[in-house]
Amino acid sequence: LVSSMISFREGTRKGEKEGPYDLIVGCDGANSIVRSALEKYSPPNTFSFSQRKLLPGCFKVARVDAMPPLMDSDSVGLILPESKSLGITAFVEPTVDGGACILFAGKLPNKEEGDSSSESDEKEADLGSFLFPSPDSKEENRTEADIESVKNLIIEQFPVLVDTPGIDVMVEQLLYQRSSVADAVRCNVYHSNSDLTATAICGDAAHATGGVSGQGCNSALLDSATLADCIIEHYQPTDASADNIQTTKKTMLHRSVSSYSQKAVPEGRALYDLSFGNDGKTLPIFRNIRAILSNAIDSIFGGRFGIGKKPLQTLLASSSSPFVDIRRDREKYYVEGFPSDQQLRDELDQVYKRGIE
Repeated sequence: LVSSMISFREGTRKGEKEGPYDLIVGCDGANSIVRSALEKYSPPNTFSFSQRKLLPGCFKVARVDAMPPLMDSDSVGLILPESKSLGITAFVEPTVDGGACILFAGKLPNKEEGDSSSESDEKEADLGSFLFPSPDSKEENRTEADIESVKNLIIEQFPVLVDTPGIDVMVEQLLYQRSSVADAVRCNVYHSNSDLTATAICGDAAHATGGVSGQGCNSALLDSATLADCIIEHYQPTDASADNIQTTKKTMLHRSVSSYSQKAVPEGRALYDLSFGNDGKTLPIFRNIRAILSNAIDSIFGGRFGIGKKPLQTLLASSSSPFVDIRRDREKYYVEGFPSDQQLRDELDQVYKRGIE
């Protein structure tokens, strides 16, 4: 961010550098390298973030050549295992190229659990250990027999996947893929200070909720649209004189990312609250009882007949209202009130003492 260059650390371009760039946008997920660079190069006590790892569960995603023949080729589907104690589910989604993605969700092994005793328990343990091995386990070279064994275990638990085109390759993908663990990320600001290259972070890099709200993709798209609008509004290089064009362009880009933060941070903060509630804090007893009753009424009536409101998950999935408005409308469910627009602006203005005026 100081030199405006990008270095490649992995893949075929490892060691290469590109740049310099006028603007860097980090859309690189919950373990964002761009976000880490912002923390490293920002002035002390300015940019900060929290990352909560190892939320319950983990997952792997694999591709197949086509939807399973026993499933609707145009619909997404949740497949539950034959054994309820397995603790693994499969989520199947068709792709635009006629193929499909299958997400297997499970849990990392618990070292404190005792050994399985029955034959069925051993099979379940085998499938779980194959798909989601312990993070500290050593990588092993898998044989064709291993692939065939895991395929049979998967089909035994998820028989609807039988005869799925490309299932052998899917099993290979699963065996050689590291388990992904959902992270929760929260940043106090989504842009760089004016001493660095103009930089912004979007999506999970700025505000990950680990899939709790089901709004990860939607919120990332909203971030991108908001950033684009801010650039269109503030970046007008044709208005700059030839004498100071570079300085003016840099100032315009910093105004763009600063404006983006002012608009996107409140939305990310609200979504975080909506996803995790009070995050361990407890409402006073009478407010807690009221909140429980309100939730029950919403779940039963869902706003029908003018009684209650849509449940939160339904509201998030079906409403175009800003997350901030939804969060403020649910104030009674929270220990701490959500800041006003002015409070949020003041907070963000104070992050960078040397920010854009």
